[in-house]
Amino acid sequence: MKLPRLLVTTLYIGYLVQVGLLMVVLPWSDAWRVVIAQLPLRAAWILDAPAARGAITGFGVLHLLLVVAEVVCAGQRDRQEVPSRPAAGDSAPEPPQAAPR
Repeated sequence: MKLPRLLVTTLYIGYLVQVGLLMVVLPWSDAWRVVIAQLPLRAAWILDAPAARGAITGFGVLHLLLVVAEVVCAGQRDRQEVPSRPAAGDSAPEPPQAAPR
């Protein structure tokens, strides 16, 4: 894996893990009440509903599932990378031929 792709993939996976865990844990913690208290009454009423908390948690689980998918796909991309082609002036070795029977 090339360094820029490795860096981008690592940052992306880190983002997904942090946001996913935050969305899974925060709606059910005591800190959620502090966040809700700073919002207008209607928004606080909606976000304090168990259905809204469940939706936010589900979105967090989706982020964590994307982490698993990204790790699996990154491993497959590494195995499927095609080696670079030789330059125009270079002669490439011939592929081995099967022996006639």
